[in-house]
Amino acid sequence: MKRRNISRTKLLTANNPLINNALSAVDRHTDATKAYSITSNQINQFLAASSLSHLLDGWGYLSSAFNALLNGDESTAIHLGYYAELRSAMCILSTEGLGVFSRKHLGAFSNSTNGEFPTNYYKGVAPNRSYKKPLSPTHEFVWQAMEAWSNSSNKPGDDILRIFKVRGLNFYELIEYFHPLTAGSSLLTLQTVKDWLKEWCFDIKRYRSDRDARNEASYRPQRIKNFEAITDFKQIINELSAFWDVISPTQQSKFDLLDKYLLCKLFNSLYVKIAPAESLDELIRNAFTQHGITDQPLFDFLSHSAPHQNEHVIFTHAATQNISALAVIARATLLLRISIGMVSHLYHAGGMEKSELDFVWNKYGLENGFWSATMPVNDYNDLWLTVESMFEDLKADVNHGGLPNDIYSIRDRNPAEMIYFSQINRAGLWGLDF
Repeated sequence: MKRRNISRTKLLTANNPLINNALSAVDRHTDATKAYSITSNQINQFLAASSLSHLLDGWGYLSSAFNALLNGDESTAIHLGYYAELRSAMCILSTEGLGVFSRKHLGAFSNSTNGEFPTNYYKGVAPNRSYKKPLSPTHEFVWQAMEAWSNSSNKPGDDILRIFKVRGLNFYELIEYFHPLTAGSSLLTLQTVKDWLKEWCFDIKRYRSDRDARNEASYRPQRIKNFEAITDFKQIINELSAFWDVISPTQQSKFDLLDKYLLCKLFNSLYVKIAPAESLDELIRNAFTQHGITDQPLFDFLSHSAPHQNEHVIFTHAATQNISALAVIARATLLLRISIGMVSHLYHAGGMEKSELDFVWNKYGLENGFWSATMPVNDYNDLWLTVESMFEDLKADVNHGGLPNDIYSIRDRNPAEMIYFSQINRAGLWGLDF
C-alpha cells in the first residue's frame, strides 16, 4: 500500500481495478482471449489491504456467531463461525501473497510477477482448438491452499513464532536459551512447528468438516426436531466467558493468557523431542532468565505445576471431532489468533504504524458500537478493561443458583452486559500489534 493513499484516508487508489468489481476484473485478467491485465503492483497492494479487511470481517463473523448462540440458534452460530474460519484463512493466504476470489484466484511471487489458479489453457489443434477455463470454487480452493501451505517444504516456517509473545518476548527469542546445548535453530525444525500448530489448532480436516456442517446449517431445515431439548444458557455463557478470558490483553501482550498456553505446548513439544537430562522446569527457567526475567508463577504455569495442570477449555472444544457451535467458534478464535499475528507482522515489515490507520479503526469502532463519536478510545486495551468486570458480574449472575436462567430472564437482569458479551470482535482492534 502507498503512504500517499493512507494520508488521504484510503487503503487503495480508486483506479485499482480490484477495489470495486474484483471478480469481473480477475475473470478478464485471467482470460488470454481478452486484452486486459492487472498490474503486479495493483494485485500486491490489494492483497495487503484485503488481508486486513478479511481479518476484521472474520472477527465480525465471530461476534455474530456469539450473538446467534446467545439467542439459542446453534445452527446459525455454526454457519457464522465457519465464515469466521473462512475469512481468517483467506486473511492468512493474503499475507502469504495469495488472493482468493470466486472461481479464479491470483498469487504474488517474489520476482514481481503474478500467477493464476487454476490456469486457463488451450486444448487441441486447429480447427478444433478450444479455450478451457477450469474453475476452483472459493471454499474448496481456500482449504486446498491452506493444506498446501501447511504441508509445504518451507511454510509455515519458524517466522510464525515471532507473532506470539509472552512477557514482551516472542517465541523465537524464548527458544534461543531453552536448551543451551542445542541451538534454537536446530530445535525449530519445520516439522516441529507444523506439529505444534496442528496440536492446538491447525487440522485442515476439521475445518473441512466445519464447512460440511455449515452446509447442513445453511440449507437444511433446523426446527423440525428436538423440541424437547432445552438450551443451557448458563453453560453457554460460562464457556464463552472462558473464550473471552483466554484472549484478553495485558500491557505486555495482546493475547497474554492464550500465548502462555501456546508457549506451554511448544516447550512441551521441544522437551519431548530432545529428551534432555534436565527437568522441564529448569529449561523453562533458562529460556527466561537469560532475558532477565524471573517469574515463578509463570514458570509453574508453563511447566504444568499445580494448580495449572488442566488444558484450557478452548483447546478442548477446538480438538473435538463432534461438530457443535462451541467447537466451530473455538477453532475460529484460534485461527484468528494466527491471522491477526500474520497481518501485524506483514504491516510491521512494511514500515506501517498502527496509528496511521486510525481512520480504519475509528470507523470500525463506531460502526460496531465500541465507543461513541464524542468519546473515542485511544488505548485499545481499554476495550477489554471496560467490560471485564461486567462479564464477571454476568458470570456471577448465571451461576447464582437461585435465579431463572432462561435467556429472557438473563437479558432482563443484565441488559448492557449481554450487548457487550457478543462483541468479541473488540479483540480485532486490541490484537493488532504494529
